[in-house]
Amino acid sequence: MRSLLSFFLLLSALEAAEPVTRTFYVSGMECGSCVYMVQQSITETKGVTDVNVAQILDSYANVTFDPAVVTEQQIAQAVREAYPLHGTPYLATLKLSVTDYSKNEAKVESLFAEWKKCLKLEVVDRASGSLVVHFLPIELDKKKPSPQGWSVAQWMQAAQKHGLKFKLEQEG
Repeated sequence: MRSLLSFFLLLSALEAAEPVTRTFYVSGMECGSCVYMVQQSITETKGVTDVNVAQILDSYANVTFDPAVVTEQQIAQAVREAYPLHGTPYLATLKLSVTDYSKNEAKVESLFAEWKKCLKLEVVDRASGSLVVHFLPIELDKKKPSPQGWSVAQWMQAAQKHGLKFKLEQEG
């Protein structure tokens, strides 16, 4: 019953959600045409309202979207599904830092373990709490109209329950 209540609270929060902007770090982009392919694929994703892709040292896409319509994992999937011009698929990640990660490592690991079918967590620097979220491929249920897959909103809710504080990296 408690999980059903949590689900409805999350759903109602998503329905009232304002558009958000997230920075997805994209690997595999080698040229301007790659940028175009990634931008086009993300733009065609339902719920996305704005996309700005940049190819620099850390190539990234700033994506503005409606979290009531699409999740971060669905956007990462759109990046993965962009036609790979050089043979290597484009992959999107999110970067975040968790305050006092070394003290809370077990909590963070257990939270991400709940989503092991959706993503992998890479610890870049334990001291600073620097983490990278790698998205696994998702099979979307075409009959299900609501957002599917992992979202920052889910992580935020779970992190708050465990007293964790975190910050998403943002470019631009």
